[in-house]
Amino acid sequence: MAGVTELSPSRALVAVPARAPAAPPSRWLRLRPPGIARAPLGRSIAGGALAMLAGFAWMAWAWWCFRRADTPLPPTAQPAMLVDHGPFRFGRNPMYLGMVVMMLGLGLAAGVPFMAIAVLNFAAIVGAVHIPHEEAQMQRAFGGWYSDYAAGVRRWI
Repeated sequence: MAGVTELSPSRALVAVPARAPAAPPSRWLRLRPPGIARAPLGRSIAGGALAMLAGFAWMAWAWWCFRRADTPLPPTAQPAMLVDHGPFRFGRNPMYLGMVVMMLGLGLAAGVPFMAIAVLNFAAIVGAVHIPHEEAQMQRAFGGWYSDYAAGVRRWI
């Protein structure tokens, strides 16, 4: 249709030009805001659950080693024994590593890739604040034993 004829306020017939068809909306506009946070490639509930289970198992193994050695779990508590067996043979902070893997698994299961940003923030804060504090405590409590252990075992993996 080329145009439409309407009555103007003065009651005269006026030709109104036809409007150009509207451009199709951007595909980003078609996504609802919660959909933007989701992974464009989908999600993997099974893969995410497996990662969360693996992270929890790794963390629980480390916790069990602490319990067997009668050393306290809170990071601010005075360490009673240098635990260097179990998952502590592979990394000095297996509980934090387990938390990181669990968080990544949650992001994978939910299909939220932005969870990786939360994981990076968590690892940065733990690595800059908590781990140095705990390492200083271990150094004060165990001296050369801890120095030898730290020299032979990486901080994360």
